[in-house]
This record gives sequence, C-alpha cells and structure tokens, in this order.
Amino acid sequence: MRIARLLAPFLLCITAANTQAWPQDASFADPSQLGVVVNTRYLDAAGKPLDAVSFMRLVKEGKSYSSTRDTRSGAAMSRIVGPASGQRGLTLAFGRGDAFPPFELVALDGRTRRLGDFQGRYTLVSFFFADCAPCIAEAPMLSAYAREHGDMNFVAITYEDAINASRFAKDRHFDWPILHDGQGLIDVLGVSVYPTLMLLGPDGRIAGAAVGIAMRDDQAKRLADLSGWIEQWKRAEPVAQDNAKAAGISR
Repeated sequence: MRIARLLAPFLLCITAANTQAWPQDASFADPSQLGVVVNTRYLDAAGKPLDAVSFMRLVKEGKSYSSTRDTRSGAAMSRIVGPASGQRGLTLAFGRGDAFPPFELVALDGRTRRLGDFQGRYTLVSFFFADCAPCIAEAPMLSAYAREHGDMNFVAITYEDAINASRFAKDRHFDWPILHDGQGLIDVLGVSVYPTLMLLGPDGRIAGAAVGIAMRDDQAKRLADLSGWIEQWKRAEPVAQDNAKAAGISR
C-alpha cells in the first residue's frame, strides 16, 4: 500500500518496503556465493558494514535481503531488510560522504546505465514513482534546474516498470534519463520516502540528500531552494570526504 502523508511544510509519499530476492541465475542464486563470485559489500538493516560470515548467518536465520550489482565492474552490495529491522521515515541508510552503491539499470531508451557512467561530474538523482503527487509537482522544477546546469548529470530512478516510467515522462513532460525496475538499489539505499533527491560528487560519493518538497511555495521558490541546497552540498563535500577518510569509512 502506498500512503500519501502531509508533513507541513513538506508533502511526502511513503512506501512500504518491497523486498526482492537476488536474481536467480547460476552465479547469484545462493547468497553464500556472493562474496566469492563478486566484490560484494554487506550491510545490516541500518546500513552499517557487515562481514560476509555475519551476513550469511542472518540470511540463514531467515532475514530478508536486497541487492544491487554492476556485472561490468564485478561489484555488488547486499543489505539486510525487512519489517523486523527496517527503519521507516526520513532516515536513509546512506549519508554524506558514503559511496553510492553499484547498480546496473535499464533506461527508457533501452540502454543499460551504471554508476560509472555518471562519474566525473556532479550528478543529481531523483527517486520517484508515477502516481506520487509531490513527485508530479516536483518534475517541472527538476526540468528547469537541469536546463540551467548543463555541466551536471541528471538521472531519475523508479522501482516501477518501463510502462509506468514512460507514462510519467510523457504526462509530466519530464525529459531526464529515467532508469526503471530499480527496487534492489532503492532497498539497499533505504529510500522509502518520495520524492528523494541525492547529489553525487564526481567520485560517486553522496554529497547531500533531501526528501519532500514545500508544496506551499511557488515554482520559482522551489527552484531557488533546490539551487541553494545543491550549492551548500557542494561546499560541504570536501569536509565530508575528509571526515570519511579519517574514520576509515569505505562503504
């Protein structure tokens, strides 16, 4: 069930967790093989790193998990998820300075896109679904921002299929590249509130994130706020990277 909720001054769409199993192919059908086949990072439900043995123990105990991978680079990330340990609300599993998970998703133009395709420039990522009212309200503002910032990458990601993603793009005149069927990546990140925006630095690390939009503001005010957030995130990014290095964080 998808529930729209008004949290003044923000309007958010909150979705229940929708855990999907790892793709059942010869290499990944058995979770115990993940650490052998690929360079896999394991996380607990809060997004904290786990060693492979601890992760496999939780899986054997019946914990659900979700995964995202990039077969070209041989990288993957798996995270324990589920009602018993999941965290709902405005808290993401990843924060400023964390490496964005590897992914391999298909765009509406049929091309497969990966995290490496967006490195070297700042990238604004929007998470949405087609019938999310605040996502619909946000679309014109995102398109306007993209037109003014040709030096950045832009990409939207949804857990929905290509049909619903195409409907959103057509009905809302939304011209960003859209990647669909991204539930695994969304679960690993811990995104449950829509819309969610993330700014990735040129190195693929998260520079900042925000959820919801101020529905009471007009389009110009929303655009100005977004511009301010992004500039603030960019200024804070070097500090976040230094702190992550000092703490030994390599998620």
